[in-house]
Order: sequence, then structure tokens, then C-alpha cells
Amino acid sequence: MELDKDFNLTVGLRIREIRESFQMTQAQFSELCDISESFLAAVESGKKSITSKTLYKICTSTNVSADYFIRGKGNGFETDSILELISCMDKRPREGALRILREYVDVVYKLQKNKNEAT
Repeated sequence: MELDKDFNLTVGLRIREIRESFQMTQAQFSELCDISESFLAAVESGKKSITSKTLYKICTSTNVSADYFIRGKGNGFETDSILELISCMDKRPREGALRILREYVDVVYKLQKNKNEAT
């Protein structure tokens, strides 16, 4: 029984993390996912569990893998969502996306380095 409560809370917290990363209220998120606001609040607090149908609604509405909600990946939502987006691409677009991402990270790193040296 305790394991179920812990699992419900873990899944609920991951759903809340996704909702907050979308900068949405519970009302907005529940409308997006076609679930009731009160049910969403109960799920986020670990008081209720979700069915596979509800999980499907949330996943398709947010483009987040069910695997993330159930198991997480230890990288955090932002990293997992980047990996998920890139892994869905064909080889050529994926290579281009990775090149752009690397260039962006290099620029951000250089800006941070310059900022740190200036202080």
C-alpha cells in the first residue's frame, strides 16, 4: 500500500513539473489534457492514481513520453525532453539539430566565461 502512495506521488510530481515547465495553471493544463482540474490537483498531490487512458491524454497533449512519467530518467525534465525531441528525428535532421545545439552551448559557455572574467 505504501509503495502505491509513493508511486502516485512520484508520478504526480512529474506531472506537476511538466505543467509548471509549460507555465500553465492547473485549470489551463487540465483543459489542455481534457481532464478535470480537481482530478489533476489530486493526482499532483499523490492522492489519486491515473489510468493508462489519462496517461495517454497527458502524453499526447504535452508530447512527453509515458516513460518519463512512470520511470523518470534521472536527467530532469528539460534534458529528457531534449533527448525525446531529438530521438524522434530522422538521421539528417537529427545531425543538424545536434550541430545547432552544440553551437548554441558553445556560445552560452563563452558568454558565461566572459561574464565571470569581467567580475
